[in-house]
Amino acid sequence: MIKKTLLLIIVISVTAINEENHDYIVSILVDGTQQKTNIACLCTDDEQCDSNTQTCRLTDPDHVCYETWTKENSDNSIHLMAGNKTDRFIICCSDKNYCNDRDQFASDIRETFSGTKKAKTDYFSKRLMIIIIILSILLFIVIFVFIAIHIKRKRNSSNYSNEAKQSNRKLGILASYLSGSKHSIPNGNSDSNPDQTPSKSDESRLLLSPGSFATEVALEKKIGVGAYGTVYRGIWHKDPIAVKIRLSHEEYSWRREVQIYEEFHLNHQNIVRYIAADHIDSSNGMELWIGTEYHENGSVYDYLLNHTITVPIMITMMYTIADGLFYLHKSIVATNGKPALAHRDIKTKNILVKDDLSCCIADLGLAVREVRLNSNELRNNNREPTVIDITPNRRVGTIRYMAPEILDRSFNGLSFESYKATDLYALGLAYWEILRRCQTKPEENDADVYQIPYADVLPNNPTFEQMQEVVCMRKIRPPPSPRWENHSIFRSIFGSCKELWAENPACRPSSCVIKEQLRNYRSQ
Repeated sequence: MIKKTLLLIIVISVTAINEENHDYIVSILVDGTQQKTNIACLCTDDEQCDSNTQTCRLTDPDHVCYETWTKENSDNSIHLMAGNKTDRFIICCSDKNYCNDRDQFASDIRETFSGTKKAKTDYFSKRLMIIIIILSILLFIVIFVFIAIHIKRKRNSSNYSNEAKQSNRKLGILASYLSGSKHSIPNGNSDSNPDQTPSKSDESRLLLSPGSFATEVALEKKIGVGAYGTVYRGIWHKDPIAVKIRLSHEEYSWRREVQIYEEFHLNHQNIVRYIAADHIDSSNGMELWIGTEYHENGSVYDYLLNHTITVPIMITMMYTIADGLFYLHKSIVATNGKPALAHRDIKTKNILVKDDLSCCIADLGLAVREVRLNSNELRNNNREPTVIDITPNRRVGTIRYMAPEILDRSFNGLSFESYKATDLYALGLAYWEILRRCQTKPEENDADVYQIPYADVLPNNPTFEQMQEVVCMRKIRPPPSPRWENHSIFRSIFGSCKELWAENPACRPSSCVIKEQLRNYRSQ
């Protein structure tokens, strides 16, 4: 752009200079009257006049009388002549005798020619002024273009720096994902107190700040559909990932899940590894994306529907689920610690099966956390030592897996232990599903047909009232399989399931106790 502008300036300047240096030309004044022959012209002594006269006569119709004069350095004189070519200033005529004897006209011409120098000076001054104006305008344009280019380069440099930082962040996420060393994206505040309640603005930032994650993911196929979203298999940086997409009415669940992953730095092999979150506009409204590690085997529900398992695999599945739940339930006080969390939607569809058939817990959209107050807050506010951080959400846990205290409305929503107890009740139902699909003998497939809890007494989509009647009023629990009676491990695990289903939440064993029981089975 600058080169073109400079070239234009040079062309205009050269053109102007050439025009300035061009000779000032006085047009030939020709008398437009009808030419005649045998006309006498006035002739001066120094020209070729008729002998001994100041006259010459025209005999050819193409000949004319003329008057000419030239400016000499010493003086101005008029020379009258005929028949010679000249490039000097001339006045031609052929209308009458001595038509070129025009002293008065010659005086006018002399006056005009004498003023030529002044006219030329005025002319050149005007041209110079025009050239200066044009060059000034062009110079202003060049300066403006230069400044604009400088600003653009500076802005591009800033954008490049931001992109470089974002790229480094993405590489860190990818390296973390591939190495399995992290489960969440650092949010730049690794020293933050895990028990500090996030502000509204922090939560809104998660929703209102779209990134580039969605543009980097190629969705391949749909692998799951639920009431609150759809799960796809996608490719991100050449690696398979799982992408859960919710619509805008699931904003609170999406926001809470992203907040838990990004702020609390969940880092456990039995919690699904988080990669990134994003939101995009689509024809159906805003889509809320969460990317996590991908597991080919799908959920425990999917796997049990199509596979039977042996006792060692059953113990591995149950132990790793309990280990993941114990990690959620406990509070870790450290630089990169975490608050105690309750899942609130434990079920086989929300637990994934890894390649080694161990399990990891997913879908934290309904999770609540325990906020522990310090001694100053307790003295100043006279409050309970802990409070519950729960987001407003129209979504509740899956009705089929709801604990009795929720169904009979005796649930204490101000106690974090109450939320943990509902997770334990649902854990017992998930264990029962796994027990049914386990073979008592490795060489004999005697596993029961897969069945969801209460399938023999409730429809596929039971109402809250139907669930309440079965669990609270009739006090029905999933039955044992007859083949378990002759197998000690099956009897023991089913006994643990019945403890987890206890009507009194305080009587249910903790996730730590269940984990230790299963650890003993693994060592046998």
